Amino acid sequence: MKPTHIDQEQVNAYLGAGHWSRETMVDRYTSYSRDFPDKVACRDTETELTWQGLDQITTRIAANLIALGLRRDARALVQIPSSSREMVLRMALKKAGILGCFAPMQWRRRELTYTCDQIDPSIVFVLPGTMNEDQRLWLDETCADRTGLEFLASVSTAPSDGWVAWSDLADSIPDESAVGRIADRQFKFDEVSLITASSGTSSLAKLNEWPEGAQLCIGRATVERLGVREDDNIGMFAPMSGAAGVLVWVMSGATSCTYTFPSGFNAPDLLRLVEETRITVATTVPVILARLAQEDLGSFDLSSLRAIRVGTGVASLDAARQIESQTDCRVVVASGAMECPGFGHANFDEPAEQRLDGSTGLPLRGCRLRIDDDEGNELPAGQVGHVKVSAPFASSGYWNEPEATARVWTDGWYTTGDMGAVDEDGRLTLLGRAKEVINRSGHKILPIEVEQEIAKHPDVFQCAVVAAPDAEYGEVPWAFVQVRKGKSLSPKALVDVLRSEGLATYKIPARFIQLSEFPRVGGNKIDKKLLLDMAPAVEGARHG
Repeated sequence: MKPTHIDQEQVNAYLGAGHWSRETMVDRYTSYSRDFPDKVACRDTETELTWQGLDQITTRIAANLIALGLRRDARALVQIPSSSREMVLRMALKKAGILGCFAPMQWRRRELTYTCDQIDPSIVFVLPGTMNEDQRLWLDETCADRTGLEFLASVSTAPSDGWVAWSDLADSIPDESAVGRIADRQFKFDEVSLITASSGTSSLAKLNEWPEGAQLCIGRATVERLGVREDDNIGMFAPMSGAAGVLVWVMSGATSCTYTFPSGFNAPDLLRLVEETRITVATTVPVILARLAQEDLGSFDLSSLRAIRVGTGVASLDAARQIESQTDCRVVVASGAMECPGFGHANFDEPAEQRLDGSTGLPLRGCRLRIDDDEGNELPAGQVGHVKVSAPFASSGYWNEPEATARVWTDGWYTTGDMGAVDEDGRLTLLGRAKEVINRSGHKILPIEVEQEIAKHPDVFQCAVVAAPDAEYGEVPWAFVQVRKGKSLSPKALVDVLRSEGLATYKIPARFIQLSEFPRVGGNKIDKKLLLDMAPAVEGARHG
């Protein structure tokens, strides 16, 4: 299908400017199979595939899906752990002309049912052994009633008759006529070929449609900024269903590096994987970066690791500096949204004092950035306002939601929902979500400002500040704090830190609540809405 809010004139403009090309990811993978047949394309704890092997297995799966009778532009809902099989399935779906929507493993019945309602899948891929009771209920009850759902597929052994097993697709020799149809079925450069899910803390996720040209564009721009080389071994230390994972995977459309998938995201296991497979570049999210920094890095051989890209959220600069002080690895911060990634990205070649200056760097090539006030007027450099972006690698709208698309895309500009400022050099500093700004009796408080001050205490591992209702002031800030292992911390000590840093009295949290672990959305972002729901059940202290 054609993109929702990108017309042919805009496509031609992207082509003319060199942002898009007529190549597709299938074209690129085919060239890798020809030019680097024996080079490892992807590996996990069970499987290792060369580029030639990847091309062969994806062709078999694509042809067998076509032979099942799945129509072009049919949708596939996929909920499986990140692994080589996910990379294989993503490319096989592109070859078969089937739109894949990859759901986070954390999603339960509510999110999965909503997604099914939106995309009306013809086939669902799962790994039955990893499903919890709620997910199995969704599969047994919700999916059973869907007339449009033709097949249930397992990426391992099929659990029962009537299922399509991975071996049915990957090992069976396909009919030659189905193989011959791939050339006409595979997605063209200007067609939507992927549906991604943006995580939200207050509502169900939005489903973003992605043109093939946009995926290749962001892949090339990220390779350029991160300095990725063909001989790099990329450690996928974040799920491919999320932005930090999928937006690094699309780099494979720009260079034939190797992708290595862990079996899980436990910090010591990830560091051992670097040792064992000689990973050179890793992609991760802030919470995993912080956990990596807590390990005894000197006890691991990390000499191969030259870069860690951390995206999708505000990274802990302390964690980044700690990693850099103990290794030869550089931490490269990035910011963006699933709707429009790359509106801030540090450069691998920048010195640490610039790369870790608290900003998220410059926009990637082709991206335009502006900061607006509440009335939509563009603000000068240095002033805080609403972040808006426009890029040739943006999503082309929300799937099957034209009204929601129109609310956030205006004249080619996407309103991110973030507050931020751009300095004279064009570097973006994010200051939190607009909807999270706390209004304390007319005084506006940016949670991130308070969080950064609390985080200066050496015993604080992570913190989050949220708006809590208050009878006198309307809203007041509450601080939720996770301390480092073996440490304890009093609210008075935190108040002393904030006062010593000169924080205005009205910004000091009215309550401090200590947690052993933060609730998260998709395993990454802190679920601030749930924090307030938890507050009455946890021990806290008020600041007078």
